[in-house]
Amino acid sequence: MCPLNGDYFHILRSLKDISSRRKVLLFLGSNIGNFTREQSIAFFRSLRYAMSDEDLLFVGFDLQKDPHVIAAAYDDNEGVTAKFNINLLTRINRELGSDFDTDKFLHYANYRPNEGSARSFLISGENQTVSIAALGRSFEFAQWEPIFMEISQKYSMRMIESLAAESGFEIKQNFFDSRRYYCDSLWKTIV
Repeated sequence: MCPLNGDYFHILRSLKDISSRRKVLLFLGSNIGNFTREQSIAFFRSLRYAMSDEDLLFVGFDLQKDPHVIAAAYDDNEGVTAKFNINLLTRINRELGSDFDTDKFLHYANYRPNEGSARSFLISGENQTVSIAALGRSFEFAQWEPIFMEISQKYSMRMIESLAAESGFEIKQNFFDSRRYYCDSLWKTIV
């Protein structure tokens, strides 16, 4: 086994030259859900281009499920997602010299079952100006103006099959957790 750690696209460019032996690429987090459909297809096609005909791809997908379960995960009682998103403002303050007052933003999340997407936002609680020293710019936020933070796509099996086919793969086998909330899908290249 030869694990590779780094930027997706830098590592992708190096895969063809690693070895002539069969490879299994692992993309286990459900972070594919942060891509649009078009970005997902382009990403999987890039993987396919970097793979030999006998290589395999093992990729994880967060599945569609009871909308209440998904909504509760992004608007949880412990505020985990809210803290995660507020921390992005804290990092911008620290790393780019900005002056976000994190107490002036509130977290809002929703799930759109017709699209299968969870979305989260930070909402400005008042009219305010934020400066970012590294950019030499200031930004005005109106009260209740949202900052779109993330999208997290939830997949049906039909969506997964379509992504595989449109990217040059076929599904060899799927693996599910006991509740069928998550799918790890093993893909082989179409020759």
